[in-house]
Amino acid sequence: MANAIEVKDLVKRYGSNTVLDHIDLTIKEGEFVCLLGPSGCGKSTLLRLIAGLDKATEGSIYLNGKDASGLPPAKRDFGIVFQSYALFPNLTAFQNVSYGLKNRKMSRGQINEICARYFEMVGLSDKMDRYPSQLSGGEQQRVALARALVTSPKFLLLDEPLSALDAKVRIKLRREICRIQKELGLTTIMVTHDQDEALTMADRIVVMNKACVVQSGTPQEIYENPATQFAADFIGSINFYEEPDKANEICAIRPENISVSREYSKQGKLANITSAEFRGNFVRLSCKLTNIIKSGELYVDMPLSEMKRLETGQGQKVYLTLPEEHVIRFDKFSKQVKSL
Repeated sequence: MANAIEVKDLVKRYGSNTVLDHIDLTIKEGEFVCLLGPSGCGKSTLLRLIAGLDKATEGSIYLNGKDASGLPPAKRDFGIVFQSYALFPNLTAFQNVSYGLKNRKMSRGQINEICARYFEMVGLSDKMDRYPSQLSGGEQQRVALARALVTSPKFLLLDEPLSALDAKVRIKLRREICRIQKELGLTTIMVTHDQDEALTMADRIVVMNKACVVQSGTPQEIYENPATQFAADFIGSINFYEEPDKANEICAIRPENISVSREYSKQGKLANITSAEFRGNFVRLSCKLTNIIKSGELYVDMPLSEMKRLETGQGQKVYLTLPEEHVIRFDKFSKQVKSL
């Protein structure tokens, strides 16, 4: 696949405050990329610079191989969906969606046909004549998505589009966005601070922190092989601990990779279950250990059926096994993963 978007040595400063610090990023045609990170890390600023809504202090942005750093937003061929929907409240859903087609000298019939296609795509064919105030939050965001797509842009930008929605609506809409993105083959960038959204929607995740890119990779790559302590901690649940004989290491292991037994074994670490938190189809155990320093407590995720089989629970003694193949080791000082 060819490169659709290239960001080269991008810097953004507001006075003495560096919001983006020499960012390099390449996105392939048709790729769905999530910019993931905490509030203030620079991910929304990066999206705005790519869209042309703000100007970089240094660096370049290339779209389909051409330098677009100086192009205004209208010349960059993006469709954009914001967190706040940004619909015109005095216009119907149809009028909001058709707004971008009005200046293209299309006939009324052409506009009606195109809009009808996208309303069907987002599942709102029966609500075209309603005003935003007559629509739910999820429906308003679907209208905003149809409006972004109706002009057939080459790129789709999504700035926290689901964060204002209820959990069930959010899950349903993220599936719809993925379906539409694949159907249209759109190069897409989505900003989010929600790890579940990034893990379930993205072809590739770009983890950001403190104005820098920390790691880029597929969801599985970053989850299983985080490059830094920050990446490991930000995506999914993880335990950090130190071993008495490894003064320069921080070890980490995912809760689901720890096995629990009532039987003694040489590999097992004696622990006491201090709490058991029901989470639907699994239980999260908090286990207190004595032979691990600086985090004598580990979280263990156990299927509910397994917990019932072992007849174990709060206050009981168990043996925990931490398989070496699942232990991630970081340098204590650099916070980077250690080479094997």
